[in-house]
Amino acid sequence: MIIQRRSTKMLPMSEDDLQSLCELGQEQLMRMEYLQAEASLARAEQIAWEGKDFDTLSRLYMPLQETRRQRRQRCGEGIVALSLLAQGPTDSLEGRRVIENYPHGQLLVAGWGSIAPAMKVRELQQEHELFVETFLAAVYPVGAGRAVVIVPLAETPPPDRHPTTIDDLVRLAPPHSLIYNADELPKGTRKGDWHTYAEVMAMWERLHAPFLAAAHMQVDPIQKMEGYRKTIRVDYACELAHQKLSDVAKSLSRKK
Repeated sequence: MIIQRRSTKMLPMSEDDLQSLCELGQEQLMRMEYLQAEASLARAEQIAWEGKDFDTLSRLYMPLQETRRQRRQRCGEGIVALSLLAQGPTDSLEGRRVIENYPHGQLLVAGWGSIAPAMKVRELQQEHELFVETFLAAVYPVGAGRAVVIVPLAETPPPDRHPTTIDDLVRLAPPHSLIYNADELPKGTRKGDWHTYAEVMAMWERLHAPFLAAAHMQVDPIQKMEGYRKTIRVDYACELAHQKLSDVAKSLSRKK
């Protein structure tokens, strides 16, 4: 059974509460309540971003980075399962069943031509405050085998029709997707260790690298920040994107 979410009373979300929300996040971080701290600081980041409060942003990205670094490390200590793939069009891979079986770890969940199961896992992770993460993936029959597409963002879904060849899949997949032969992915489940952590980190880095590079190329500081924020949407624990956001926000706050 999925554990019940602990009741966490949030402060009213208004501009006046921004500094209190930042302080709450810092206190939660010091208490090692990493998921709660991430939620508080992420909400503060959104409020500060909408208000273009660059001074607050410059001070908040580093603790937010730390919450997410800790979150990923905790995920990496659980079960690593990178081949949770639907076996065919009638195999209903249910996100809820996945999270019940793997409530702690690093996963690759791929529905049959759909990222819906992985999306459900992410939804339940947030709802129940679990140290589990998954790539957004879909599996397709290609030739005599199967191919897995990992998409960077939910709004760039995988192809809605089954490709017939790997070239067709590459052409139809969203830009910057990762494509694997299903046989390339490690089979079964493993207890997380330094080796599995490095393996999964390499996949996340491949996924976020083009978005990070695009942000670096921007000249306008606001567009640069938007690029780094998009990179974090692709990979929530991209440390360099958080560091660059803090640097750019600091430079903008000095100009006021």
